[in-house]
Amino acid sequence: MALSEEKQIKIVESYCKDKLSIGQIVSKFKMPASTVAYYLNKHKVKMRSRSEAVTTWYITEFAKKPFVLKKNLSQREKALKLAGVMLYWAEGAKGGGTVKFVNSDPAMIKLFMSFLRVVCGISESRLKLLLHLYPDHNDKDLRKFWASITGVPESNFYQSYVHIGKTGTYKNKSIYGTLAVNYSDKKLLTQINSWTKEYQKIMTS
Repeated sequence: MALSEEKQIKIVESYCKDKLSIGQIVSKFKMPASTVAYYLNKHKVKMRSRSEAVTTWYITEFAKKPFVLKKNLSQREKALKLAGVMLYWAEGAKGGGTVKFVNSDPAMIKLFMSFLRVVCGISESRLKLLLHLYPDHNDKDLRKFWASITGVPESNFYQSYVHIGKTGTYKNKSIYGTLAVNYSDKKLLTQINSWTKEYQKIMTS
């Protein structure tokens, strides 16, 4: 049985406007995937690439908004980009699917957070922080300290990792513990790694 014109439009809008996947539309309207595909094709809707499909599915299914790179950077922002990329080159994880920067210096953490926000245009809700500390650190105080430094609420902190069996001397060297900034987005990791290679080429040519 053919669908009404109104129902067909709803299917098209769900795909094009609401960015739902075919599977999500199937669940929403309780109809076979072949029917959804047929009417999208009938209305000459351009289908997403596999990469686009995965990205939009993450956004609509898990509310994982994509990053948006800042365009037309000012001189100050260009300097921030260079500083952020260099910090990541030195202290960041290069593999996997997560942007991960680890450091114990509040100034470096603050600068890297500015890089993520201003240059990379990240989604705040996807930031996750992990505090590494030792038994003689005060977990509660340090979580408040790093929340203040990063502007990330304590609800976005993982349970702190306590390194058992080491006290005293390490605390004297790293009174704030060590913070790992995590942003799960393989595309952003690829972009930062690409910038690293670009700067490396410029500086070594």
